[in-house]
Amino acid sequence: MIRKYIHVDKEAENSYSFAVGDEIRKSLIAPWKLPILPIALPKRIFAHRKTISHLRLEEAIVDCLFIFDLEKMRVSDQKAFTDHALNYSDKCIGVGIGSPKTQSRFDHIISSRRDLNIEAKEWNSMLENFLLGVIRAHKPKKLVFVGKYPYAGLMSVLRRCQPKSEFFWIHVRGEQKVIDERSDKFAKTIALNHFSSNDDIIRNTIYFDDPPSEKFREQMKKDGITIIKNSEHAQYLVLKKNKHDFEVMLMRNQTLFVDSKLQPMMPHFPNYLLGNLIYSDSNIFETIQSVISYRKGIVRKPMPLSSVEARLDIWLNSLF
Repeated sequence: MIRKYIHVDKEAENSYSFAVGDEIRKSLIAPWKLPILPIALPKRIFAHRKTISHLRLEEAIVDCLFIFDLEKMRVSDQKAFTDHALNYSDKCIGVGIGSPKTQSRFDHIISSRRDLNIEAKEWNSMLENFLLGVIRAHKPKKLVFVGKYPYAGLMSVLRRCQPKSEFFWIHVRGEQKVIDERSDKFAKTIALNHFSSNDDIIRNTIYFDDPPSEKFREQMKKDGITIIKNSEHAQYLVLKKNKHDFEVMLMRNQTLFVDSKLQPMMPHFPNYLLGNLIYSDSNIFETIQSVISYRKGIVRKPMPLSSVEARLDIWLNSLF
């Protein structure tokens, strides 16, 4: 049965044999129902068929279920990735395995085996039942495990759930041989540092799809901003023509100054991309100078130009 969200496959209560057996059981418990069993059985099967049809039409409740192995993630990993990942969508939930080392918000926390000091088999069984409960309750579109290696309890969950195409693994400093051995249950795997490494964007550069005046060129030079001809590597882009892939540019965390005349033709963008999209009218050059001067004046730790949210979006939704 095809559904639009991750679900536990072949659960007993969803089978016709369970429905038939349950109806017979009720008749044996209450013998007065035995004479009407020939009527009750078809009625129960018809009702069960409607339930199955309804399950096919149900929508996912959350976009993504993130499972973080906090035992294997360093503080730097959690700071650089966790909060951003949970901001990937308004409908994301996070499950933490172990004790958080940062102030990140998790919807559910399960104690690690080390914290509980119990046998591996018992803890993995507890983890499996816990995660299956989360999946049944939240009906996620995608499941993303972030950790060194998936636990036996998680692997059991993956074997029991469908569709397999929506399971992802972001591995943290694991050995490639072991990663290859355990990756067959996942549609895709990737290293955590993919989301925190630097881009090939050249800082303090600007691209124009319509050449600026000589006066503005001189002003940019005085402000320490270099005009370049390659849009892929520019930190800032001034765009007056509707011929660009605006979403890809925003996902690279490039700042776009777009002519306000193009606004009605622009597609819908996720909220996390809107911070770098600036519409401007005839005073566009004043706007550019104001934004660049403000951003250059902010003292902050260098960050990768392309946001974690954007990279997650591209990786989770690309075909390969």
